[in-house]
Amino acid sequence: MTYPGRVAVVDVHFSSADSFYLEEAYQRIHYYPPPFYGVYFEPWLWYDGNQHGGFDYMLWESMITDRMAMPAPVTITMWGEYTPSTGEGTVNVHLQNDSTATVNGRVIIVITEDSLYYMAPNSVEWHNHVPRDYLPDYNGTLVSIPASDYAIVTQPFTINPIWNDNHCTIIAWIQNDSMQVDSTFEIWQGGMKKVTELGVEEVNTDVKRNQVLVMPNPCVGETGFVFELPAGLEYTIAIYDVSGRRIKKFKGVSLGKHSAVQWNVRDSKGQTMSSGIYFYEFTSLLANTSGKIVVR
Repeated sequence: MTYPGRVAVVDVHFSSADSFYLEEAYQRIHYYPPPFYGVYFEPWLWYDGNQHGGFDYMLWESMITDRMAMPAPVTITMWGEYTPSTGEGTVNVHLQNDSTATVNGRVIIVITEDSLYYMAPNSVEWHNHVPRDYLPDYNGTLVSIPASDYAIVTQPFTINPIWNDNHCTIIAWIQNDSMQVDSTFEIWQGGMKKVTELGVEEVNTDVKRNQVLVMPNPCVGETGFVFELPAGLEYTIAIYDVSGRRIKKFKGVSLGKHSAVQWNVRDSKGQTMSSGIYFYEFTSLLANTSGKIVVR
């Protein structure tokens, strides 16, 4: 749900002869200056907006690991809804500015797909994190986030019937839109969320099965999670603050009827939470959803 380190990966196939060529991905690559003697070369690693990753696979892991260990000024939280029967959904990207200065950047959101077969010229057969669609397009969304404040970018999306939604992930990152002296467009933070882990919304029914209701919301002092699962099914409810820190966790077993779990707006240490926005993630074998709670 939350990603304190930079973990987002996109495997762009930018040759028009490639089976997974995508024009939007081609345009995103050309957002960066050509890295190899004035030309674009593959395979090549751009890591966190740095074009100097090179084509030596042996060096990539250490570069990425070192970058992930660096502190980030932004925390990303993602949630949304997805309807498998129509392939339509909405993703929300919450960007919390944890620094003491305004963050001006570009938010890029892309749907990727894993486990794709294609015999590439370099003899690689299976491909992951292949971009399928940029939301709303490869230009992304410009944001300006004051110190200690946040922004939310919301985008609708549609999963193409030829894609396997179980293998689709939505990746988001926020990037400095001003090129640095070393030709780098620094990425401050990235996050990802599997499409099938978004809240499943059932349509054309009087009662939404596997739905988790939070009541009241907004709340003062207490709220509750109401849901229905088959008897004996385990569930977990995790609550996070806007920085992505988990403050409370509930675990239980369904009794096979409508269940209610109360939260007294306190963390695991018993401290009362201040007013603001919090996020929850409900997990079980049948229902996986997330959303926000407003505490007044």
